[in-house]
Amino acid sequence: MTDYDYIAAIYDEYTDGFDYSAYLDRIFKKAPYLPKKGLALDCGCGTGTLICELEKRGYSCTGVDISPEMLETASKKIEANGFEPHLVCQPLEKIDLYGAYDLCFCTLDTVNHLTTNKLSAFFRRLINFTEPNGYFIFDAKTEAMMRNATRLRITDNEDSTLILDGRFANNRLTNYITVFLNEGEKYTRYDSIITENLYKRNDLRTVLKKSGFETVEVFAFKGRDVFIAQNKRIFA
Repeated sequence: MTDYDYIAAIYDEYTDGFDYSAYLDRIFKKAPYLPKKGLALDCGCGTGTLICELEKRGYSCTGVDISPEMLETASKKIEANGFEPHLVCQPLEKIDLYGAYDLCFCTLDTVNHLTTNKLSAFFRRLINFTEPNGYFIFDAKTEAMMRNATRLRITDNEDSTLILDGRFANNRLTNYITVFLNEGEKYTRYDSIITENLYKRNDLRTVLKKSGFETVEVFAFKGRDVFIAQNKRIFA
């Protein structure tokens, strides 16, 4: 199991009710040139909330995630919203799909969870599955947001409790996570440590350029830098 499997059941609470609809509204307002229909890929799709929002807007979506438990939760959510799930279990740095997508997304700080080498590998592979002149949209936590995450947070409901404590040092946020899940007659405890790496705007622009993407827009949204990049790779 991955570290993310343990929090799949309460991931939506863990993300503090992030408003994906408002997120997409902001992106499309900032970038009205983005295609309004077509194929969309969600990299690190988690529980599938973004896929549901994109499907409602008319896109045909595929989701990729490393966690089988996350994908199981996503499949149920997508089906409950009346859509057919197309989900693939893969690490992003080894992403390998069929065909190419008009829009590729990677949201809620997923890139921060990748090491420098894995981030470069992910971008280099992703461009192979992005249509020529297609777009890659992702966000990354700012330093201010990472520093603000160094406080004890407790999410509690009837069936589960999540305790999250963060430490920021040397451009890295370390999240110490404890989850108590109600599994019938008793609660079971799971502990994991998830690290996030700080990537500044110029760092990300550089990795994008080396991969063949051209940065088109960068803007702030709720403590994150949102990037819109375009596949400008020239084939010989």
